[in-house]
Amino acid sequence: MYAQKDKAINAINDAFSADVEDDDKVLFYLPVTKAWLRQFILGLVLNCHSSFRGVIKTLDDVFDYDMSVGTVHNVVSDAIQKATNINVNQDISLVTLGAHDELFHLNKPVLAGIDIPSLYCYLLKQEQHRDCDTWGIHVLDLVEQGFNPERVIADNAEGLRVGLKIACPHIPCDGDNFHITKMLIECRRYFRNRLKSSITYREAVQQKMVAAKLRGNTNKHSRKLGMAIRDEKHCQYLSKTIDTLVSWMEHDVLEKAGPNPTIRHELYHFIKNEFKKLEALYPHRIRAVRIALENQCDAILAFTDVLDNKFSTLANNHKYPKELMWRMCELQRYSKQSMLYYAKEKPLRKILKREFYCIERAVIAALDSTERTSSMVENFNSRLRPYLFLRREVGFDYLELLRFYLNHVKFQRSEKVERVGKTPTEIMAGKSHPHWLEMLGFERFKRAA
Repeated sequence: MYAQKDKAINAINDAFSADVEDDDKVLFYLPVTKAWLRQFILGLVLNCHSSFRGVIKTLDDVFDYDMSVGTVHNVVSDAIQKATNINVNQDISLVTLGAHDELFHLNKPVLAGIDIPSLYCYLLKQEQHRDCDTWGIHVLDLVEQGFNPERVIADNAEGLRVGLKIACPHIPCDGDNFHITKMLIECRRYFRNRLKSSITYREAVQQKMVAAKLRGNTNKHSRKLGMAIRDEKHCQYLSKTIDTLVSWMEHDVLEKAGPNPTIRHELYHFIKNEFKKLEALYPHRIRAVRIALENQCDAILAFTDVLDNKFSTLANNHKYPKELMWRMCELQRYSKQSMLYYAKEKPLRKILKREFYCIERAVIAALDSTERTSSMVENFNSRLRPYLFLRREVGFDYLELLRFYLNHVKFQRSEKVERVGKTPTEIMAGKSHPHWLEMLGFERFKRAA
């Protein structure tokens, strides 16, 4: 036993010893060929977001090898042609839920489209305009590749929506809840700050009033104080009312776990009418919010129709009224450790009995699979930005290469475990594919065993 203990201690000491390894020891030999250099250039450009001159500098510093900008450009151009052919021949009939958006690079719009479940990018084009004709032409090109999703989620960009409606009138375009929520939160923040400012001003006038009274001049600030008090009450009414309305919109109307569509629509119209009343008091900030709520009602609440269809199917399968499915949906708003959950769960359990947990799991699955924002395309835009940062132009179909690369590179981390270690193409198609360098015709270097 002591001998085994000594072996273990020695092994631990060796593993954590501070001895410096021989840095000059050869780990492996690398056959540097022109084909390998092309792979290395693409790795620097795509994996490392390197500029062309950064590639040249790296080759000179590390490999003592001179290369011109034209050569680097030719290597990337050759890869662009191969990537474009792969993109064009990709079957996108597997896209089930699309998300469309517009980002801008040097004041020029870049049109983007993402499959939300897989994060596969099926559209990435820079254009001079973002009108309905431009969007419609690109959607028609996508249709030729099999594009036929169940729904598309997008913001309120007019050209985007009209172009999709003209090209594919059978595909509904739902509203993105993020933008309307952001507008409401900004409105709430403005009036909260306005209230704080009015309180600060009223307190300052009060202090001046007290100082004036001590000097025997009681009327100097009385008019200002009266106006400050009225302004504070006015701001307090606006701030508290808008706080309540925004809270209702966030937690009762737009939250997936909530009441049935009829109640949501009634509450939505009530909130819209209340904003219309407040508009007369402060049109400067409230008018834009009221107009957005009036124009986007159906698009914003479209996700409730999706849930309603899913719950109808679920109700038919289990032979229960659909209203019970919505009650189960509303139950998911509460923590399972809370008394509210227990109070609302008890009558449902009496009706559903042994099927309670089965139906609850199905309702939760329906909620998880229902999207109400286009945040995945915003996420893709954030992955795209580092590649555009160093470039004044993205011509010569450079975006086609980026689209190919981002669709065929594995996710190293993700909140959804099923995505880790897979590429967007693998997730969408359900099958593996070769490494992206091999798809471009290269043979990857493998170290000898």
